[in-house]
Amino acid sequence: MTLETLGPVIGALGIGIALAGAPGPVQAILLTESMHGLPRGIRALLGAASTWLTLLLLVALGVSIVAPEGAGFRLLRLAGGLLLVWLAIDGFRAEASAETDARGGLPPFVRGSLAVGLNPGAYLFLAAVAAPVFASASSLGGTANGVLAAAAMSAGTVAGDIGVVLIGAFGMRRMGQERAAVVRRVLAVVLGVLGIWLLIGAALG
Repeated sequence: MTLETLGPVIGALGIGIALAGAPGPVQAILLTESMHGLPRGIRALLGAASTWLTLLLLVALGVSIVAPEGAGFRLLRLAGGLLLVWLAIDGFRAEASAETDARGGLPPFVRGSLAVGLNPGAYLFLAAVAAPVFASASSLGGTANGVLAAAAMSAGTVAGDIGVVLIGAFGMRRMGQERAAVVRRVLAVVLGVLGIWLLIGAALG
């Protein structure tokens, strides 16, 4: 490999790190789950990371990801909005449980996976940003280089998301139970607002 072929790979790594730092529903869910314990946060992270890596690899291997529009985009926003609203409601209900693993509903792995899979923004990013980067990498070093760029972008995203999980898991101990409960409620409100925004967009779109 040369510096020229590695250029898009390094760029993909940086984009992944920047993407993880951008606030959104995935980060909110990871933070919410990790505040109920590091194991929950890690499982949610594994769900989100595995789904994201799968999508990135599909794009790198030549699967066409078209930015969703029309009825398809409306359905995606509707599904994503319903998920976020449900998670917000579930977050408030979880405050009644004192045990970390006593929460019902979807397992953390599934929550993390759906947070990516039903996120309209993820598909817009894949079509507008990831696809051109991987195409550039493939043109310089073949399909293997495109796959490497996808892996690098996924690694960058995971690196940033690990920080989110650690903040949620260990920051809670520093702030105390009462303040942590307030933060969890705020995160639930954030998820609910994001969900309602998606639902309104689906209704008006």
